[in-house]
Amino acid sequence: MFETNDQARLPSLFAEKEGEHRWAYIAHSTNDEWFYVTHEIRGVEGSLNQFMVPNAAYLLGFASSDSDESFIKEIQLVSPPWMNATCRWQMEHLAAIRLVDGRFCYELANGKTYPSELEGKPGNIAWMWRGAGDE
Repeated sequence: MFETNDQARLPSLFAEKEGEHRWAYIAHSTNDEWFYVTHEIRGVEGSLNQFMVPNAAYLLGFASSDSDESFIKEIQLVSPPWMNATCRWQMEHLAAIRLVDGRFCYELANGKTYPSELEGKPGNIAWMWRGAGDE
């Protein structure tokens, strides 16, 4: 999950929507993967918005509201070192999410699979990138 702290809350320079707040920073309270999502609304100027989503279950719920006019344009998987087998966090383009033996399996655009032990195992596709050819 992401956490906020009152001392990081920014004063608004513009009129905020009801319930909307701005933060100088947030904290990620777990050592688990999260997602940086770009969402687009077609035909609306300035329609690209970015969202930080704390886990795959919330991400799939967000993606379930996709339509031809309002949809997820891209997802970046932000993976911790234990998942990506390196010494640092990495942000990589996500191509698909599958459910394999009750676990989330992330297939990346570069061909990698996280967690690697799920690579090649059969599973059901839960989300797949629409791939608008603009990569």
